[in-house]
Amino acid sequence: MKKFNKHIAAFLISLGLLTSCDLSLDLQPISEIGEGSFYQTDSDFVTAMVACYNGLQAPLANEWALTELRSDNSRLHNSQTSSNIYIPLRELDLMTFTSEHLYIYNYWSDTYQNISRINTILDKLENVQDPALKDLLQAEASFLRAYHYFNLVRLFGEVFLVDTRISAQQATEMQVASTEEIFQFILDDLAIATANLPGSYPESYNGRATSWAAKALLGKVYRNLNRYPEAELVLADVVNNSPNILLPGNSGYSNVFATDNEMNAEILFAVRYKAGGLGIGGPFANYFAPQNSGSYVINGDGNHFNRPSDDLISQFSENDLRMNSSLQLGYTGAEGAFVPDPYVSKFYSDVAISQDAENDFPIIRFADVLLLYAEALNENGKTSMALEYLNRIRERAGLETYEASDIASSEDFTTKLLLERRLEFAFENQRWYDLVHFNLVEQTLDTQFENEVFYSEYTFGISPVQSDKLLLPLPQREVDIFNQ
Repeated sequence: MKKFNKHIAAFLISLGLLTSCDLSLDLQPISEIGEGSFYQTDSDFVTAMVACYNGLQAPLANEWALTELRSDNSRLHNSQTSSNIYIPLRELDLMTFTSEHLYIYNYWSDTYQNISRINTILDKLENVQDPALKDLLQAEASFLRAYHYFNLVRLFGEVFLVDTRISAQQATEMQVASTEEIFQFILDDLAIATANLPGSYPESYNGRATSWAAKALLGKVYRNLNRYPEAELVLADVVNNSPNILLPGNSGYSNVFATDNEMNAEILFAVRYKAGGLGIGGPFANYFAPQNSGSYVINGDGNHFNRPSDDLISQFSENDLRMNSSLQLGYTGAEGAFVPDPYVSKFYSDVAISQDAENDFPIIRFADVLLLYAEALNENGKTSMALEYLNRIRERAGLETYEASDIASSEDFTTKLLLERRLEFAFENQRWYDLVHFNLVEQTLDTQFENEVFYSEYTFGISPVQSDKLLLPLPQREVDIFNQ
């Protein structure tokens, strides 16, 4: 296992680039600053890499709408059904979107912009003088690029596979790559990342990708490909040998998301935010707070995006410690009156400025590793062994653990596992991918449309989910460019 190079640490400290404020750095497009005026010194490359981490924020700002809102975890708020402002969200909620959709385009554009930043670093690595720094930058860039393409291929299927900087003319000549090609590209990038990233960093450098984060992401990729024997091996390594843990105790779950406990031992990788008017604060506390709640919930009011579905709320048992950390059933308003209006509270923190919260957004948690490992064990015929890891999640949540006699079959274990994943990762953009992986989207959403009272009162009409909506369409404006 590689250790963080002390020489690199000293170098970064000397640059003043080892604090959480690094994320405020951004990098102008190379076309704006001139090809020859940047990527000349090692400090240029460190600054550029910070910009790549910073670039994770933009696509994440729209990801909830493409994942949670399309799943059975959340829906439109009742007040958002009549205004034209919310048409894009309605189309995602009802699975009626087209290739002209704004959220889809923004996610696509923001992701490829950051891939371009990453590719630029990789293309220019020959200019890095320190060999150890060069290896680290290549590994970090490979991890971030694999992360982006993993999201793209799961959301869109076949996409453009861009592995170097390209000109506008070259862009018009590209063809989409097959999913097989994209997944192989992801695996190749993760091979570099797992081999060359350090297992840990100095505390002041928290937030950079580690080899354990790369291995966990590799396990998720293998799971997505149904390569469960390989998933079991790599996830077992993370479970047994990484420094990561489930935060213990009755407050363990809530402590995962506490702003005074960022990058704690349960977090393998997160998109980081910093409050304070730096332009890198998190938007989700305001996005998800109740609309027209004034300052009773959060300064600057809320948008009430991602309203928890009644079905999700009903799945939390009364003694599940995760519920109050994930959502609230309402808030205390004027004159101390309770306003029943469910909203997502998982990413809440006090803000001085709207959409400027401190909360990091977890991408890979140790809880995810444990449940993915349990899934792999079950799929590999080791259900009795898998039960231990499912029960570790339930025990922390304050729930009764399962006995072997409670599991009727491997399929029954999968059903219980998916419910646990739904509750554990509510509003962390995981549910959609789980439904797709187990071919449950159409059945689940059709049931939600039929049973959720909100949809029965919908004035736009509800249609059964069409299979061609399981993948997002390539944005039309991008298709037009590539067809020139």
